[in-house]
Amino acid sequence: MMSTHIVCRIGAPASLAGLLTVLVRWLGALAILAWAPSALAHASLIASLPEAGSVLPHAPASVRLTFNEPVSPLVVKIIQPDGSTKDITQTEVLPTGLEIALPTLDQQGTHALSWRVVSADGHPVGGTVMFSVGVEGAHHVQEPSSRPGKDFLIWLFRLGAYIGLFVGIGMAICHAFYAARADKRRLALGFLALGAIATLFNVGLLGIDALDEPVAALFSPGPWRTAFFTSFGLAAALALSALGCAALSWLQAASIPGRLMAATALLLLGASLAASGHASSTPPAWLARPAVWLHALAITLWIGSLLPLAHALQDAEQPDLLKCFSKLIPPVLLILFVSGGALVYLQFDRPSSLWQTAYGQVLALKLALLAALLALGAYNRYRLTGAVLSGQLPARRAMRRVIYAECVLALFILATVALWRFTPPPRAQHSVPAAPTELTAHTHDTAAMVDLALALPAPGQSGRLTLYLSNADLTPLDAQEVDVAFSNPQAGIEPIVLPASRANNGTWQVDDLELPRLPAWHIRIDALISDFDRIRLETTSEAGW
Repeated sequence: MMSTHIVCRIGAPASLAGLLTVLVRWLGALAILAWAPSALAHASLIASLPEAGSVLPHAPASVRLTFNEPVSPLVVKIIQPDGSTKDITQTEVLPTGLEIALPTLDQQGTHALSWRVVSADGHPVGGTVMFSVGVEGAHHVQEPSSRPGKDFLIWLFRLGAYIGLFVGIGMAICHAFYAARADKRRLALGFLALGAIATLFNVGLLGIDALDEPVAALFSPGPWRTAFFTSFGLAAALALSALGCAALSWLQAASIPGRLMAATALLLLGASLAASGHASSTPPAWLARPAVWLHALAITLWIGSLLPLAHALQDAEQPDLLKCFSKLIPPVLLILFVSGGALVYLQFDRPSSLWQTAYGQVLALKLALLAALLALGAYNRYRLTGAVLSGQLPARRAMRRVIYAECVLALFILATVALWRFTPPPRAQHSVPAAPTELTAHTHDTAAMVDLALALPAPGQSGRLTLYLSNADLTPLDAQEVDVAFSNPQAGIEPIVLPASRANNGTWQVDDLELPRLPAWHIRIDALISDFDRIRLETTSEAGW
């Protein structure tokens, strides 16, 4: 609600000044947090050594994984050709990735190195790098967890934590500084308890997500221990501290200690959200983390005041909280919009990402809900506030109904924001160098020529090779059969002969093409023109097919 005018009692201006003084004193502590090392949101594997899909004459002693940001290992294991699995514990953390010491690999065939890491922003990601010893291999696959039930629980408890933090701490601020109704203490403590329980469960859920364990693993210590050693563990500790301070503020709300506890809760809440997550880990940290901190403070002072305002309107007396709030809300909204604009600028690299990415679509939904919330607030401010302050009972009742509608919209906004847990920001998605989607080659002799185009496969899929055969005068070459042979004598790979099929557009295609990613391939094209006439063209591709 944007308006809701609220009258400070005698001494309330001094209370507001005291709150602002405490906020300024804590800015120094926030500056320390802002200079902490930055990281991109959602780690992505960009290279491996040996390369994914490599065919090696001997088993490697180690594998080096390079990511687009610093990571910490969670689970690493090697799956051998016979299906047996060995856990790996010797892992060295490098500035740009991991050096993984492998056990003795005495089997010929394809080995799969399964890894799961956590990035600096607290989000786990996993994948598999496959390489072969003596025979063919495959490329790496990076994929998120695929447990819809677990994802729903993560979203649900993230929403519960937001409700408890913003509403519970907001009610504590109103009670400590603006003498809101003390009889709502039980309700406020209920919100704070909800926030604490949801925050604790969020730690465990992050742990099972990081380890890719089922929900039943919440009852084991491993996921909790893993999560507490990530940046989210620090964020959870700060959030629990904030909730505890807010609860203590209700014991002595009218005193200076009570106000200090409420102000401390507000500051710790901002620090918690700035310690982990997409927004706070976006470089530069000196801008992102203060923006998150200020955004959290503005949300709490706005949304957290809605229920106290509705409760104040129940009194027969003039609602003092209304005047105080209407004086405070303009700078709060200014901080909200400026900090939110800075975060949008940091997270988006191009305007089209607003509708082309899931992150942008969530933002668009949030902005639509926010516009509706602002419209209700404007209605209260410009149509009802004057009538309420003049003592008109119907206006008071109408304003309460509008505030409750605002509370519902605020709940939908928090539910929408919780979806960002599953959507990396566009700038992070596009920070990984894009691999070429097609490789080409050309060869010819005095009688014929061929142009080849290999559409590189997406992870988990196969590629397609397209050939255009032509005579020396560039007219189409009419062939009866076409075979393509790939070989690499240096790697000890004998020719892999694949038949091509004729396409409707006159080209020849080899579908479902799976080849190890080697620096070079010798390619031989055999085209049968007639029973007595065959054309052979050969070339070497050094483009990393």
